[in-house]
Amino acid sequence: MFRPRFAFFLLLLTGLLTHGCTSFMARRAILDFADGLESQDFDQIRVATSNNFESKALRQPEALSDLKLLRFPKGDVRVVTLEAIDDDTKLATVEIGEGEHIQVVDYRLTLDRESGRWVVDDVILSQDDTTGQEIRRSVTDQMDLLLSCRELLKDWESAPRTVKLQHCTNELHAQLSTLPPNWFKLLTEQTVGTGRSITYRPEARLNGDHAVVVAPHPDGSLFVEFRKERNHWKVQNVAIEPRNDSETGVRSLLTLAQTLNHSAKFLTSFADNDTEQIANHASPDFYSQSLVSGDLSTITLPVAMLIADDYEANQYQDRTELLLESNGAMYMLTVRTVDLPSEDGTAGLSEPRVDELTIFEPDGSEVKKVSAMLLSSSVVDIYIEALRTRDLEKIRSMSSNDFNDRVWRTDAAKYFKIMPYPQIDPGETEVISTVFRGDITEITVAQGNTPMTMVLRLSEGWMVVDDVLMPAHDRPVSLKSNLELILPIHGFASGINRGDVNEVARYSARGLDQMIWRQLNYIPEISRELVRPLMSEVIRVRLGESGVIVHTSDGMISSEITMTREADLYVVHDVSLVNEASPSKQFRFLQSVRQLIAAGQLLPKGAKQYPVIQASGTIAQPQADSNVHPSAFEPISPAVYSR
Repeated sequence: MFRPRFAFFLLLLTGLLTHGCTSFMARRAILDFADGLESQDFDQIRVATSNNFESKALRQPEALSDLKLLRFPKGDVRVVTLEAIDDDTKLATVEIGEGEHIQVVDYRLTLDRESGRWVVDDVILSQDDTTGQEIRRSVTDQMDLLLSCRELLKDWESAPRTVKLQHCTNELHAQLSTLPPNWFKLLTEQTVGTGRSITYRPEARLNGDHAVVVAPHPDGSLFVEFRKERNHWKVQNVAIEPRNDSETGVRSLLTLAQTLNHSAKFLTSFADNDTEQIANHASPDFYSQSLVSGDLSTITLPVAMLIADDYEANQYQDRTELLLESNGAMYMLTVRTVDLPSEDGTAGLSEPRVDELTIFEPDGSEVKKVSAMLLSSSVVDIYIEALRTRDLEKIRSMSSNDFNDRVWRTDAAKYFKIMPYPQIDPGETEVISTVFRGDITEITVAQGNTPMTMVLRLSEGWMVVDDVLMPAHDRPVSLKSNLELILPIHGFASGINRGDVNEVARYSARGLDQMIWRQLNYIPEISRELVRPLMSEVIRVRLGESGVIVHTSDGMISSEITMTREADLYVVHDVSLVNEASPSKQFRFLQSVRQLIAAGQLLPKGAKQYPVIQASGTIAQPQADSNVHPSAFEPISPAVYSR
C-alpha cells in the first residue's frame, strides 16, 4: 500500500511544481517585456517576445519610437489571471497602475520550443476610437501597420520600381505598374513628399482588414489607406490634404494613377489616329461629338516628349487637370470621372476619362481646344450653307443660346426667309485664318465675294455659332446685332402691309401700342406709307437718346426707325420719314397719328366720325404734321410685300 500511494503523491507534486514553474516563466516573460518597454531596452523586449512579435512589431530600428505611439499604460504590473489555452498558448489578464488609474491589458504568450521559454506573442490594449468608444486592439497589428507605413514612405522616396510596387494591393499595383517610367517615379516621390521631416508621428485607425494611417507631409497631411492581403498590410490608396485652400493636394492616388494611364494611352492613340482605341480613354461625349468624326491627323502632338517629361496634376472635385509641356507649348488634358454603361445597358463602373485636350501656344497668342479644332471646319461649311438657303431649322440647331434667344428663336425670325440681307454667294468656302481662344474659335473665310468671320463657341461639347462678322460701314459688323434690329422692323412693316394690327402691336414699343394700336384697333391707311421705307436697305445704325436709330433708304425716301429694348428684345418706338428730293418734307408717324386721333380724323374701329367745328365756325381739315402731308409720299402697292 505504501509504495503505490507514494508514487501517486510524487506524481502529483511533480505536476504542481511543473505548473508552478510554467506559470512563473510566463509571468516572468510579461514582467521582462514591461520592464524593457519602460526602460526602452530594445534587446530586452526582443528576448521577451516571440518571433512572430518580432517580425511584425520589431523589424525596424524605429520600432521603439512607434511603440510609444500606442500609449502603453505605465505603473506597477500585476498578473491577475493566467489561463492555458493549449500546451503552447496562454492568455494573461494584467493590471497596470494604481487606484482609479488601473488599466487592464491582455497578454497572449506562446512557448518557444527551441529555448523552452514562454514569450510574449501579442498584447491587447484598450483604446478609444474616433467616437470615444473603447475598443480592443492588437499591438502586433498596429505595429505591423505603422512599420509598413514607415517602410512605404522610405521606399517610395528612392527605391527601385519593383520594390515600390511590392507595397501595393493588386488593384493599385495594376494601375501603377503600367505608368510611363518617369510618371511613375514622379508620382510615388511626390506622394510621400521630398524633404520629409525626421519627426514621424503617425496615427493609425484600424477596422478589421482595413486601416488608415495619418502622417505628417511636407505639404500638409498624408492619409494612407491600407488593406490586408495574404496577412500583409498593402497600400490601397493615398490622399494628401493640403495646408491651405490655394493648393489642390491629392484627392486619390488610385484615381490619379488611372487618370495618368488613360491620359498616356489617349495621347498615344491620338498620335496613331486610332479612333477605335481612343474610345477606351476618352469620355463618351468627347468621343462622339468630336473625336470619332474628326481628322486627328490634322493635329500634331509630340507624344513621345510629353510622356517622357514631367507632369503637373491638379485634382479638383469635378475634374483633374494634367499639364504637360513640350518646346514651350503647354498641353492640358481635362479628365473627368464618367459613368460607363455595361453591356446590358445598366449603370457600370465609374472611370476617369479624357474630356478635353487644350493646347496653349508658347507665345500665349492662342488657346486651342482640340474639340473646337476638329469641329470648327465642318460647322462653318454647314452653317454658311444654312444662311444662304435660309434654313432656319438648321440654323437654330447650330447656333448658341444667345444667338437663338436674340434672333433665331424670336417670332420675327420667320421674316429672315424673305430678307435680302445677308447676301451670301454660293460656292466653296475658302478658309483664310483661324484663331483659337479657348472655348471661342474665330474662323475667317471667303464665300465667293463675301468675306466673313464665324465666331464659334464650345458649348456642352458641341461647337455652335455665336455670331457672324461681316464688313459694314456705319452699322454693326455683327450679324446678330443687325438681325435683332432688322427682323422686328420687317415684322412691323409686314403687319402694316397685311393690315394685321396684332402683328404690328407685337413689334411695337409699349407707348406706340397703347397710344395708337390699342385705341384704333386697326391699321389706318396712312400707316402704309411706312412699308417700303422700313423694308429698304439699312444704310446706318447709330445710338440715339431714346434708343438705337436705324436709317434706311430706297433712294427716294429715307427713314429713321427708333428701336428700344423691351423684355430683352428690340421693338419699334417711332418712325420718321424724309423725302430725299425735298428734305423739308417729313412725316413723324407717332406724332402725326396722335394728332389725327386728337382731331377726330382717326377714330377707333366702329366709331362714327363727326366734323370738328373750329371757333371761327369752319370745319377743321386734318393736318398730320405742319411740315408734311401723307400725300407727299408715293403710295406703295401691297402686292410688292405680300410674300
